[in-house]
Amino acid sequence: MRDITATGRARLRTAWRAIASVQVRLLLSLGLVLGFAAVGTTAYWADTAIFTTGKIEAGHLDLQLGGRNPQTGVVEWSAVGLDQNWNYSVLQLDNVSPGESVAMELHIRNVGTTPLTFTGVGSSTSDDLSPYLSATTRLGGVAGNTGTREAVNRTGTCSAGTATWWDAHPLSTTPRAVTPNNARVTLAANGSMQVCMLAGLAANTPNTYQGRSTTIKVVLNAKQVGAP
Repeated sequence: MRDITATGRARLRTAWRAIASVQVRLLLSLGLVLGFAAVGTTAYWADTAIFTTGKIEAGHLDLQLGGRNPQTGVVEWSAVGLDQNWNYSVLQLDNVSPGESVAMELHIRNVGTTPLTFTGVGSSTSDDLSPYLSATTRLGGVAGNTGTREAVNRTGTCSAGTATWWDAHPLSTTPRAVTPNNARVTLAANGSMQVCMLAGLAANTPNTYQGRSTTIKVVLNAKQVGAP
């Protein structure tokens, strides 16, 4: 008679091996699925585009002044750069007598890259010769001078030109607009123009004005075109 207990145990081991084998296969299958889930990714296409402009450079304007030296005939430029002053000593009327005058050419140019407009005011630094000192300015005029200091017969002239800005304007310490109605004058980039300035002492200047002196001051203010 067989050992029933041993037979039961053998069957139990066989069943357990079968169950264990199923569990292992299930675990392996599950691990395989999880493994694919862990390492699998979705690919996306990507691209990059970069935009650049050409060179951006700030423009500039530079209003320069020049005067023709009557001895050499050469235009001497000054007031180069921003906010510069110019003392043009060639324009002088020393030891002046009533009725004498002197003319000079004021050259104006814009050496910058930006078109500009300018306005100007003129005055004398003192009222010592006011109201007998006067000035005439003519756009595009050509300066001419005759006579000598020794002969006391100096006479300046502004010939040709296109427009008179000042016409025998009395100079004083009160600034007055150079152009009619203080109208702005346009000057293109690399543009230039000239103005003839004639300064003189009136023929009826009183004797009490002997020995007095002053200087003429003209201030030009430039802005880029379109600026208020």
